[in-house]
Amino acid sequence: MFSSVELEGAEFLGAGANRYCVISPNDDNVCLKIDIPIAQRQCKNWRQAIKRHLSKEIIQFNENYIEWMAYKKLTNRFSQVELDQFIAGCFDLHKTPDGQLILACQLIRNADHSIALSLDHHLKNGTVFDLVQINQAVDELSEWLVRHSIPLFDLNSGNLVVQYNKKSIRLMCIDIKSTYKGKEIIPISYWSKKIMQKKIRRRSERLKKTIQLRMNKVL
Repeated sequence: MFSSVELEGAEFLGAGANRYCVISPNDDNVCLKIDIPIAQRQCKNWRQAIKRHLSKEIIQFNENYIEWMAYKKLTNRFSQVELDQFIAGCFDLHKTPDGQLILACQLIRNADHSIALSLDHHLKNGTVFDLVQINQAVDELSEWLVRHSIPLFDLNSGNLVVQYNKKSIRLMCIDIKSTYKGKEIIPISYWSKKIMQKKIRRRSERLKKTIQLRMNKVL
């Protein structure tokens, strides 16, 4: 368990709509995903407001809990070695005295030990990738998901980090909630392997188009 002083002094990595991330005070290879207090979250619509209220009252709606369960489900299907190829590991789920959930995850680093930054960060800050190389990285990830029937549909630039390994790059997923709980009212994509695979490939192609469009704006 971490004290509030330790968490406040931890190195900040970034924030999403419901969580913020810091480097663990105990291990610089661990990222802590921490609930943003309900009162500080911005809601875009009534559905989001309801979901965020429920996440406080019912643990099954909490993002850290969902991601923890998603990873536990994957570890029941695959070896750690297999998952480590493309997915950041989840190590533990803690609860603070004030009820916040903290998810301890693998902090992805590059070969030189620098922190692997999100694809979104690279595109926002003008990184120009070799289009063949980045498309190959997208394809490697999506084909791995298809081969293992892993319903990771949330293939967006904010959920993926670019890991530099000497002369190659790899996309690592740092948010796997969608493998456990999706947005479909009737989750057909989770039931049918063919529909799942088609959806993953569509999302993959959409991501490649997004990368090219955002790079073209820089160029």
